[in-house]
This record gives sequence, structure tokens and C-alpha cells, in this order.
Amino acid sequence: MKKRLLSGFLCLCMLLTLAPVAFAAEPASTENEPVASTEPATPQEPTTNDDSASVEGNQGTTESAKGTKDNPFTTVEEYNAAVKENDKNGEDVYLTIQGTEGNPIIFGTKNTDADTLADNSAQYDTFALTNTQSRAKPPKLHLTLEWCEFYGNTANDQRNSSFMYLPNCQSLTIDNCKFDTGTSRLKYGINWNLCGIQNSVVSITNSTFTGNYTKNALKLNQRNGADDVATDVKLPDSADTPAASIKSVNISGCTFSGTNAIIQLGSQGKGTDGAAAPSTGAFPVTISNVKAGEGEAASDVKVELAYLAANEEAIPSVELSANETATKTEKGDLGTDADFVAKVGEDGYISLKTALDAAIESGGEVTLQQDVREDIKLSAGSTLTINGNNKTLYGTISCAVDSGENANQTNTTLTLNNLKLDGSGAGENSNKKVKNFAVNSGEQNKDVVSGLILTMNNCEVQNYIKQCLYLTNAKELKIDGCKFTGGGAFGYIVDLNLVAVQNAEISITNSTFERGPLVLSAIKVCARGKDDGTNPNDITGAQASIKSLTIEGCTFSGSGNQSDIALGVTTKNGSEPNKSGSFPVKIVDNKGSGENGALGVSLNYKGKTAEKESVSSGGAYVGDGTADPVAGYTITTTASEGGTINPSGKVAVAENGSQDFTVIANSGYSISSVTVDGGAIVERKAEGTYTVKNVTKNCTVTATFSKNSSSGGGGGSVTTKYTLSFDTNGGSAIAKVTKEKGTTVDLEQYVPTREGYTFAGWYSDEALTQKVTSVKLNGNTTVYAKWTENAVTPTLPFTDVKSGDWFYEAVQYVYDKGMMTGVSADRFAPASTTTRGMIVTILYRLENEPAVSGGSAFTDVENGAWYADAVAWAAANDIVNGTSATTFAPNSPITREQMAAILYRYAAYKGYDVSQKADLSGYTDAASISGYAKDALAWANAQKLITGVTDTTLNPQGSATRAQVATILMRLCETVVK
Repeated sequence: MKKRLLSGFLCLCMLLTLAPVAFAAEPASTENEPVASTEPATPQEPTTNDDSASVEGNQGTTESAKGTKDNPFTTVEEYNAAVKENDKNGEDVYLTIQGTEGNPIIFGTKNTDADTLADNSAQYDTFALTNTQSRAKPPKLHLTLEWCEFYGNTANDQRNSSFMYLPNCQSLTIDNCKFDTGTSRLKYGINWNLCGIQNSVVSITNSTFTGNYTKNALKLNQRNGADDVATDVKLPDSADTPAASIKSVNISGCTFSGTNAIIQLGSQGKGTDGAAAPSTGAFPVTISNVKAGEGEAASDVKVELAYLAANEEAIPSVELSANETATKTEKGDLGTDADFVAKVGEDGYISLKTALDAAIESGGEVTLQQDVREDIKLSAGSTLTINGNNKTLYGTISCAVDSGENANQTNTTLTLNNLKLDGSGAGENSNKKVKNFAVNSGEQNKDVVSGLILTMNNCEVQNYIKQCLYLTNAKELKIDGCKFTGGGAFGYIVDLNLVAVQNAEISITNSTFERGPLVLSAIKVCARGKDDGTNPNDITGAQASIKSLTIEGCTFSGSGNQSDIALGVTTKNGSEPNKSGSFPVKIVDNKGSGENGALGVSLNYKGKTAEKESVSSGGAYVGDGTADPVAGYTITTTASEGGTINPSGKVAVAENGSQDFTVIANSGYSISSVTVDGGAIVERKAEGTYTVKNVTKNCTVTATFSKNSSSGGGGGSVTTKYTLSFDTNGGSAIAKVTKEKGTTVDLEQYVPTREGYTFAGWYSDEALTQKVTSVKLNGNTTVYAKWTENAVTPTLPFTDVKSGDWFYEAVQYVYDKGMMTGVSADRFAPASTTTRGMIVTILYRLENEPAVSGGSAFTDVENGAWYADAVAWAAANDIVNGTSATTFAPNSPITREQMAAILYRYAAYKGYDVSQKADLSGYTDAASISGYAKDALAWANAQKLITGVTDTTLNPQGSATRAQVATILMRLCETVVK
């Protein structure tokens, strides 16, 4: 009984001592969320705007040394008394309230009998700190709370109820505390709304938050950043309002339960017109080992990212389980490593768009952390680097193009490194192409446009419906070490249809291009414009110009006889001269899709009938833009120790052409010699300048240097060295060997390789008549590799066509001739049907795609369709009549009798003898042959093109499978076509 009375008496004394705090506090926050409201605060009971008027000297005497780090205040009363006047403004003030385990300090009304309190426990009605947010330099409060308990609206704020309102904490340390709303509902738990304080530090650990909250249990917010225009916490002269900042936040080991028991970072809608204000949440945060509820009922804790939300928008959030650790840098988003889509430096982002915006603003690099299914839109003039980190972007990167008088002064710079770009869909569409382009930047109808500077290194691009790259304003394009697969039917993989840009520089090196079925060319480059000579009806922009085009060290593959590279565009309705291909060209050291790696180059600007140029594997194709490019040769440069030769590496020149080289000796060295190993001559023009001319084969230019001799001191000697060079004649490169004069070099240790060939040894002469196994160096020497070609067995890439199949030979024939390709890279689908449009297109290709004027009369053949020109050609030459006067049914499977009729008319068009007819009466279904097809099927049967499906049936209305069509076409070419 005595303990109860003593405890009650002590509590009463403490309450009486604390009572003036409520009267001394400045007006409560007017913040709505919590300070946004412009309505006046609901006054506490009682309240005053004059700090000194409410106190009559009963605050007690404050020791001058108290409130410091070593001697902190220990009650709210002491703190309020100290900061009541402005003499503490801008100073560090320490308030530490520490209970102990089992003897907590209690604020508010705990729903328990007084006798249950420990003997040494203290209890206060409120925790109402003086509100200093309206001061230009508020006191810097260092608040430490340990083993404390808070019940109900201890902040005593009737409008924005909370346990405490903290606008001026320089540091906050809360450990082993309990926060309970009790029977009431609070708007906030801890309402941290930092104003006028910089580099604040927050640590909240091992504490619990229970009860009901209208908004959240814990809000952390910094105010008055550059984008925080809300006036609720501005000083009268807003220009003098300093931005608050938080240096770090650590929340660990806390439990949240009850309604809306969540953490909120930043404030919603503090930007212009209620926009998001990211600065309110721009501070580092670590949250670990938090949970909602206890035991089996424990769930994830939701953390709201209010700084990302405008008014009326849903606030994005992250949910954390007890074993997760979420981090956030100053500029990044909050999340675990698994949450981050991308990073900019050390800043992680859960939104790719936010990461891109941050990188563009800072000039940093975006590094993907996971695969992303999203499109990217880049505004003109932006600079962005994306490190794909070998992750995949399923989407399109669209680059906006500016136009206008000075638009060409604006360049968009996009760099893509180690990025995979994929145009396929998601879910049920995961195996379907759903995106047209990987990178798209186009404006064809303006005279002045902004340029695109695009660099791609070690990227992979696949599964796009149309072009992988479609660019009309590429000012600079550098592609190196990339892989492109696919492309759209009758389109291109990389389509550079340049309009209006000037002096474009294009470099595509060390990359692979695998054409999909029906892709016209892997790379198309053209300089277009309304005056390009093609009389274009789709372009009204100014004529573009290309300063240089380099395609080097690339590998091309794909079925069919299409070209690997196309220069310019074919004349549509115009007349010569066609300027779309008038630019310098350097195509060197590539492996094409043709026989023995030959590279196919189409000079489209010469018209549809122009022959495809063939460049040998590893060869050169060059032009200066004033005349058609021609096959050339490669000059390879090497330099010994002691100097350099420029240009270095490989240089392409036309046959009988020339190239100047600059040879520079290092300090202490002199030029010893500049030699060419045959197929050209070298002349010295001036000191350090040499010309290689009259080039008639691939050759190597070698610059050697000798170390200058020293004199004096009894003399010395100079060692003479010579260089052994290896001409591998198309094989793998072997480094030069430099040895002292008289050294014998064993050649058996130097064995090059060459695809499709076997190395036959080294020879001392270019004619390969004098075989050698070793060389004694008495001068600079070159040896030459000899090769024997390996026997090649034709193979097909199709897994569904086996060597024993009856149609194998036919499929091999049409595949080799480029007449038919697979339905995919490894499937021919021999049992599938063939459409009418495809049959006509195959015949059209056999005729080298002659020019057509106008379209056909068939309403179901749209202009621009991949088969439109073929149908128009066939109809004009009476090869097809259509399924009616107005329809052709291009996508319908072709029947055997329709196939016979089309081939019959094609043979007649070619002037072949079609008089021979077979007697079909022996077939039991001969009467079912349509009238229009009787003569045609009789002729086709006589030519062994179409035979019976059995000994007694023709099946004239049956569909022609792809295997049957391949067989018919092979027989047509071998027995009918002349």
C-alpha cells in the first residue's frame, strides 16, 4: 500500500512539473500531410504565440552547461525552456530520456492500474516539444529515447495527432521503445518533418508500433528542396528557406501492427501543381529485420515511397519481409537487390524510367540488374549510356528527332554496351515477334534535323518484326562486336535510310548478321532526300550525305540468294542519276553468306536489274563516292619494335590503287626499311611518308626500325636483327619473328589454320614451288603458306529433312539455288502447304525480279505486300489469271492443278515447247480435273513435273506440300528451263 501511494505521489509531482510544457510550446504544425494544410492549426489547451508570456518563472533554473552532449537535458520541460527563446537557434541541443528494461519512461495514459508501474518508472502526460519549424536557424536537437513507452496523442496536436512532431532533429536515436495509439486513432506515429537542418542522422531500432494510424506509423521527410514548392514550411521570405537534408536513416528490428502500420519516406505532391517532389525522399535509408505482427501472423511491412507520387496518385510501395534488407541511396529508390531493375552508379532503382531520368540528368551510366520488358523513349538532345550487363530489354528504344532551323546543332547520343534487345512478346506471345524495331530514330520529311550518335558494343539483337535498326538521322553510327538475328520479310536487319543529315560517319565492325527468311539484305545504307534522283513519294526532307562507310571484319549468314549488303535504293519512279548510293565505301575483310564465304553486295541505286557484286571472303570492296565501288585489295601494316606506321591494321584500296603511310621512329630509333611483300610497290615521298601503289593483290607493308648506335668510351657494337614474316594466304595470322642475323628459325612450330583447308607447308616463293622447313635470317624474309582444299559434302541446316527422305535432293537443290528457304533457321516443314503468292514470287525471282509498272487488278493484293510486284508481273504476262476477275487469293494454299497451270503458262511465256501432253485417262480421278487445268496438267505430267500421288490417282485439287513444290521446281529447272 505504501508503494502504491509513493508511486502515485511521485507521478503527480512529475505531471505538475511537466504541465507548463503544453503552454510553452509554439503553435502545433499546420501540415496536412502533415504540414501541407494552409488552415490554421488547432490550438492546444491553452496555446499562445508568445513563448515568454505563458511562463511565470516556474520553469526552474537551467544550468548553463546542461543540454550538451556530455550533460544532456533529461526532460522535455528542460528542453522546451532552453529553446523557448531564440538564443539557442542554430546551436546543438541534446535531450536524452532513458528508462531501463522493466522500468520504462512512460508518456501518455497507459491503460493499467498505477500499482502495476515499477517503483522507479516515471509517467508524463505528453511529449510536446516546442515547434521550431518557422525559425530560419532552428536549434539542432539531438534526441535519444531508450526504454520509453508512448500511448496516444502524446504530441498533443489535435489536428495532426502523433506521438511526437520532429521538425528540427539533428540526430534521432530510438531504441527499445514502445509506441501504442491506445484506444484512439492517430494520424501519424512519429511525424518527422525536417526543416532547416542539414545532415541529420536517424536510428530507430528494436521498437514496436501498435494501434491504429490514419496515415502511417513512421514518416521520414526532408523539406524545402529545389522541387519542393509547397509553402507550408517556407519562411516568410522563401528565398531564405534552407533545404533540409538527412545523411542516413537506419530502421532495424522493429515490429509494426495495427491499421496502416507502415513506414513512409518523403511527402506526396509537394511539387509544382501537386506534382511529385523527389527531393523530399532523397536521403540514404537502410531498413532491415522489420515485420508486421508476431508469430505465424507476422506479415510483410509496407514502405511507401511518397516522394515519387503526385497528389491524387497511388503511392508506390515496397513490401519487406523479416529476413530482407532494403537500402536506398540519396538519389536511388528503396529496395532489396532483387527489387532493383537498374542502377546508376551505386543508386538502385525499381523503375527503369526513373533510372534513365537520373542517368540523363547526371550524365551517368544505367546498368541493368534484371531483364526488363519496357519501351524506352529518348528525347532529342539527350545523352544516355546503357550497360546491359548481359540482361535483356524486351522492347524498343525510340529516339525523338528535332527539326527546325538550328536542329542540326542538337545531337542525341545513345551508347549501348553488353545489352540484349529482343522484340518477342510475353506470356502466350513469348515466341512471337511483337515489336517492329529495336532502335528507331526517324524523320524523313524535314530539311534540317537533329542527329543521332549511336554506339553499340557487344550487343545482341533479335526477334523484331521489321528492322532491328531503322535510322534516318544517324550522324555517327559505330557498331562493334554485336550479333543481329532475324529482320522482317523483304526488309533489312540494319536499315540506314538517311535523310537530311550531313557528313554521316558509319562504322560496322567485327559483328555477325544472320538473315531470317526473305530478308533482302543484312545491311542497307543509302543517302536519301527529295532530290536523290528516285522521285520518292515517301520523302520530302533534304538530301543526306555520307562522309564514310566502313564495314570490316563482319560475318554474314542466311539462306537464299539475297545480298549481304545493299548500297542505295532502287529507282521507283524517277530517272538517273540516282544519288542514293553516292558516298565513299570501305568494305574489307568480311565473310559473306555466299559460296566459300563470298560477300554479296547489291548496288541498288543502279536499278532492280543490277547484278549482285561478289567479294571474295576476306577481300575488299572500295569506292570514293564518285563512281561505283569495285573489288579491291587489303594492305596489312606491321611495324617492328621502335616505331609506328599509320594508318595501322588493314587498309582497303582499289585495284591498281595507292595509299600513303606515315612512318615514325621512336626516340633513339631510326627507320631501317619500309617494304611490301609483293603485289605492289612502295615509294618514299618524303621523310617519314611512303606510298604503296599499283596494288594488284592483298599485301603486307612492313616498317622496320633500328636502334641508334652510341659512340665514345672505348667504342661498342651494334647487333643486326632481321624479321621473318608469314604470308598465310587467307589463313590465321602469325606474328612476325625478329631474330639476330644468322639465326635459323624452325618453321614447323608455326602452323596457321584456315576454314575448309588443310595446311600444306611453308614456301620461300609466292609461286609456291620451293618448300622450306627452316629459314636462316640473313635479311628480312617472308615465307608463304600453301593450302589444299577440303572436300565438302553439301549439307542442309534443316533438322526435319533427312538424307534418306525422298525429297532430300529436291530440297537441297532449291535451297542451294535460293529458290526456297526454311520456315525458320532449322526447319523446312516439308509437309506444310505452299501459298499461291509464294509460287508466283519464286518464278519472279527466277526472272531476276523485272521492273513492273503499276499494280495488279486484284483487290486482295495490297500495294507494298511482299508478293505484290510478283503478282503484278505474272498477271501482266498471263501467267496467272486469279481465282476470279478481281481476286488472287495470295495466302491460299496452292493446289496441284493450279501449280500445273501456272508452270504451264510460265513455260509458254518463256517460249518453251508446251505441245507434249500425256494421256491422263489412266488416273481414276482424271474427270475431276478443272477445265482450265486439263492441258496444263497433261503437259506437267508429260514433263514428269507432276506425277500421280499413287499409280492410279492424281489428286488435282489436293494441296501441294513444300516437299512436292521443291521437287516440281527442281524438275522444272532440270528438264524445262533452258
